[in-house]
Amino acid sequence: MNKVVKVIGAACCASMLFGLAACSGGGSSAGDVELEFMTGMATGSTQLKAMTKVVDAFEKENPTVKVTLVPGTSSYESDLKVRLAGKNAPDLWNTHGWSRDRYADFLEPLQNRSWAKDMSSVIDTAIRKSDKSFYALPLDVAVTGIIYNTTVLDKAGVDPTAISTWDEFDAACKKVVATGANCIAASGKDNWTVGNIADYTASGMYTEAQLKKLKSGSFDEASYEKAVTPIYQWARNKYFNVDYTSATADDVAKLAATDKVGFVIQPNSFAQSVQSYNADTKLGLMPLPSAVGDPYLVTGEDYAIGASKTGKNKEIALKLIDFMAEPANMKGLSDTTGNAPAISGVEANIGQLKDTYDYWVDEKKTQTYPIFDRVYLPNGMWNTLCTTTDGLLTGQSNPGNAASQMKTSFESLYGQD
Repeated sequence: MNKVVKVIGAACCASMLFGLAACSGGGSSAGDVELEFMTGMATGSTQLKAMTKVVDAFEKENPTVKVTLVPGTSSYESDLKVRLAGKNAPDLWNTHGWSRDRYADFLEPLQNRSWAKDMSSVIDTAIRKSDKSFYALPLDVAVTGIIYNTTVLDKAGVDPTAISTWDEFDAACKKVVATGANCIAASGKDNWTVGNIADYTASGMYTEAQLKKLKSGSFDEASYEKAVTPIYQWARNKYFNVDYTSATADDVAKLAATDKVGFVIQPNSFAQSVQSYNADTKLGLMPLPSAVGDPYLVTGEDYAIGASKTGKNKEIALKLIDFMAEPANMKGLSDTTGNAPAISGVEANIGQLKDTYDYWVDEKKTQTYPIFDRVYLPNGMWNTLCTTTDGLLTGQSNPGNAASQMKTSFESLYGQD
């Protein structure tokens, strides 16, 4: 195996689940320090390649340190949960949106690190506790809303800056569909894309009082039914791509790349997917309308790295996190996500979205809400969110049924994190 980065194979992953020391951090027989880093990044992904490059450089500066990068798998979340329950935490891990609300008790606080003062405040609502403490270094600032195709909207005579309510969005959809384009696109094959729609729009469908009830463990069916009714109605109005059931996430990107869809509600990395098919596609970003207040953007940690507070090599793990926070390394990591860097002074590389991103985030200072499921739904509900929303599009369900299923799942999972 390479001394610098060792990708753990099947045998090691299997032993990892049972907490065997062979796959955990600790001193090696040669006296070197070994760090185990569960990245949550897919094998061969641009994110893992960027992280490998950063770790290579770190080990070059610290020749007695060896870092094991563990790629993400479909069982990443459950694998990590087993490790933490078994008091066998990896030295570092990608908190995948849950550094504050699920992992804070297991992670070393980071608010006193030298780079903390330079971290963007835009993501505060998603990662900081009320005392301003936080527990992971975000590799990017995931601030997004609705991505739109400028060419399609111009043809339809739609001004995205004039859309501030869902009624105005509905009127825009009618204009887009009249041109022969799809208003909204999603994938039935990759139904996380519709889960995303419900996840991003839900925060603006609830009042503060209703959100507090959710957070305290009370799921009101009527509130959720009202929240997803617009999605159900968009499908009845034929605003979605007609090939929804058979379409993949790549097919959605191709629709945008060929100017056949007006709006897509996905993370900013969607723009990178579109431009891999057509670099000249004109895209923009706009806030999500709210049913209870002003338009908003959603924010959350996509890739964020924390260090185990009980790790034998905690100080070295923190040193690696500090290294990631250095501007050159932060740029290399954030460039792969389609989002802005988490550290101020680092140039963003968000492509076609930059001008509209700067307008809504920096100039207009649009309010942000945390991603709905990460704050208001218990661990394990993401799949239910996706499948129930998929049912709304296919007509196999309605808002009342979706709310009932969500309530059942909520009540069975609440308090188990």
